[in-house]
Amino acid sequence: MTIAQLLASTLNDPQIKPQIKVEVSRRDRTLYVFLTAPGVNAQGHVPTIYAVVTALGLADITHLKVFDGTEKRLVNRWQHDFSLEPAAVPPQPAPAPVDSLPPEAAAPRLGQTLGSDRTVAPGRRWRWGLLTAVAALGFGLTAAVTQWRYSQPSAPLLSETLPEALTTPLTDSASPGVTLLEPLLATGAVAQALTPPDLAVPVTLTIKAVGDIIPGTDYGGYRLPSDWQYLFRGVQDHLGDVDITFGNFESTLTDYPHSAKDTSRGNTFAFRTPPWYASVLKEAGFDVLSVANNHSFDFFEQGFNDTIAHIEAAGMQAVGRKDEILYVEAQGLTVAFIGFSTYSYHNMVQDLAGAIALVQTAKAQADIVVISFHAGKEGSDATVTRDQTEYFFSENRGNVVQFSRTVIDHGADLVLGHGPHVPRALELYNGKLIAYSLGNFVGYRSLSTVGPLGISLILQTDLDAQGNFVGGRIIPVALDRNGVPYLDNYFGGVTLVRQFTQRDFPDTPLEIDDLGYIWPR
Repeated sequence: MTIAQLLASTLNDPQIKPQIKVEVSRRDRTLYVFLTAPGVNAQGHVPTIYAVVTALGLADITHLKVFDGTEKRLVNRWQHDFSLEPAAVPPQPAPAPVDSLPPEAAAPRLGQTLGSDRTVAPGRRWRWGLLTAVAALGFGLTAAVTQWRYSQPSAPLLSETLPEALTTPLTDSASPGVTLLEPLLATGAVAQALTPPDLAVPVTLTIKAVGDIIPGTDYGGYRLPSDWQYLFRGVQDHLGDVDITFGNFESTLTDYPHSAKDTSRGNTFAFRTPPWYASVLKEAGFDVLSVANNHSFDFFEQGFNDTIAHIEAAGMQAVGRKDEILYVEAQGLTVAFIGFSTYSYHNMVQDLAGAIALVQTAKAQADIVVISFHAGKEGSDATVTRDQTEYFFSENRGNVVQFSRTVIDHGADLVLGHGPHVPRALELYNGKLIAYSLGNFVGYRSLSTVGPLGISLILQTDLDAQGNFVGGRIIPVALDRNGVPYLDNYFGGVTLVRQFTQRDFPDTPLEIDDLGYIWPR
């Protein structure tokens, strides 16, 4: 039995619905427990979790964090932190050496009296002794316990099985209804941890965003998956559960036979995805797709228009036409999207005056303005963000820092960057979040996955009614050898974005923790 199963069996009564779902993971020396229980106040079970984990005595775990797994928005969820260092546990008198005890006292048998008032009755076991004995087994955790898959491969696995006795209620057989966990529940650590945390400004709108999406191509060879569900299966549960899900669609949805590019030349690519794949993107959970990028005109204007038409026919919205502002309704708000690239057939990152005019127009008609840009140098060495013009094969790819700060200065609330094919830093500028690159997200047999090119993320952003960033999360994603995303056990996306943020914007007022949660400081 895993620790998650032990906790679930302890917290749940099989006769009562709904059941509390328990997900357990570890990172370094911290144990994370997520409780998912729609319609149930699972927070009341935190003391029991603390008591059970303390009783297990996991030698290499020094901290316990218990989270609300039901609430998707960071600032609305509760969290309790505990120290499991020896000082946090009430001191116990040292037991007498085993060899100094009479044989019958060293190993109590069923039916034998323990002290003056405790008896282990036949058919039942005294679970508290077994719980403390578990510490000697040196349990770790199994990464397969939870779909969150937040574990480190270096962490020991829970390959042993917990004793069968640990699946029965933690009660004193001599005093029915009296839990043997009560001494631990009364500790100061539990009382302090149960103090509700101060919440930030309430979240009004939650947007998730990903980077470049190429589901495959049938141009210049057939490179499409035999099972379309394979493309998003590994991340499906983490996409469409918010107000708006956004991505950069870096292919075309068209049957047009002629490409605008000479793909016989080196480093020249044209992508054409069958039009029916628009329904695949809709099924994955996307609401808004940018088509302002360097592949949207791979099949001339016909292919560009076809792409937009098929996206809209599938029930999504496309943004990327020149001089276009897309308005979307969500949570009673009007949200404006504007797409930019570095090419004249889109709104241009290099044209700051034009960008300012569009943002001001959008701000006058919308509550929140979201900017998408496709710009910056490309490749595995393109992780650095600087306030200067970037070039790729001598092509001007814009100054993304200048552009992003300028649009925020004139009314933008959130800036989502893509194009470099690698994750880049985050910046909090005047209370607004800038993501300088969201990396590759899907590149089925079309995008390199070498090094940082294969490390990605789903970025969750929580905004207040004024569009200010109040919290969020980096959900770590990696791409398999075919360029298909899955949740990343190694937390590569979190690690890279945190490192790049500290390196490129050391003074930006953002905190990113080891699970990828982000908040203003």
